[in-house]
Amino acid sequence: MPLINRFDIANTAAAVDPDHVLLAARLNNIRPLVNLLRSIYFRPQTTCTINSAGIMFSVEEAGSTVAQAYLRKELFATFSYNIQIAKEQNNLRAMGLYSGYEGEPEDAEESINLVLRLDYLLDCLTLFYGPSSTASGSGAQSALGQLTGGASRDLRGATTAHIAFNGLGSDFELMLEERGIISVCRLAIAEPEPPVDLDFGSSPVIQQLIIRSEWLRDAFNELDPTSETVGITMSPTAPFFSISTTGDNGSTEMTYSKDEHVLSSFFCSEEQENRYKLAQLLRCKHALSLSDKTKIRVNQRGFIYFQFMIPTDADISFVDFLFAPQSLPNEL
Repeated sequence: MPLINRFDIANTAAAVDPDHVLLAARLNNIRPLVNLLRSIYFRPQTTCTINSAGIMFSVEEAGSTVAQAYLRKELFATFSYNIQIAKEQNNLRAMGLYSGYEGEPEDAEESINLVLRLDYLLDCLTLFYGPSSTASGSGAQSALGQLTGGASRDLRGATTAHIAFNGLGSDFELMLEERGIISVCRLAIAEPEPPVDLDFGSSPVIQQLIIRSEWLRDAFNELDPTSETVGITMSPTAPFFSISTTGDNGSTEMTYSKDEHVLSSFFCSEEQENRYKLAQLLRCKHALSLSDKTKIRVNQRGFIYFQFMIPTDADISFVDFLFAPQSLPNEL
């Protein structure tokens, strides 16, 4: 007989008919979600965007870094998103019936945006695996039943997660189950602030490549940690792609040819070198470690976009990082 926490499972959004809630989804294994969230965990909170295509989690820093993790609906065992409820709630927000939002009713869209504490979310998801590397999850409204001998701390099976959200004004709910033990976590939500718009699409892409991630991992491991910046250069002629740092330990430069075993795709309409803060660029190291391939795009203003293709049992997941250059090309 399963041991259940003090929340009444029958009264959770996860137990409601999916047609009557905004979001009802199930993951047969939380590990892909945990890996994606950890890859963007460099700030304590995340903006969550939910729509019929899946769920996106985004994190921003200092107006110069944006990270996004995509959990497409194909990764879920079941995924139900009620577009009609989303439109109704966005209309209510636009009419000012929810604080912190101003707009026009006709601007209502099918996506719902909310803010969650990312550290609390990770604590909830890893509840059966003992203390996580995140901050304490005491702020998350979670509870775990009285577990005989603390057995849950040692469980290493596949944890199933039911995710449910009834819309604005309600909590974000997780119902976790592993080996007959069930726990329900409820996370309070907040209204999102206007997002940082680095406006990557306003300038044409002049450089693009796809590289096997193992080569990029080697480059990241060679970067001089005493360097403040890292230089990234692409050119129509050899060397086609290079990464360099200069620090207390001297200069380091890694160059790459257009060998198909290294770069499976390469485009460069003009040569350009841009420099980025090394500490910020290293934010994507965890996502890089999980990925098989990495797509890199650079626009004419020097903004660089990394897309990491991460394999899972069900499908390919994507984690994106967008970085602003330390200075614009015409200022160098």
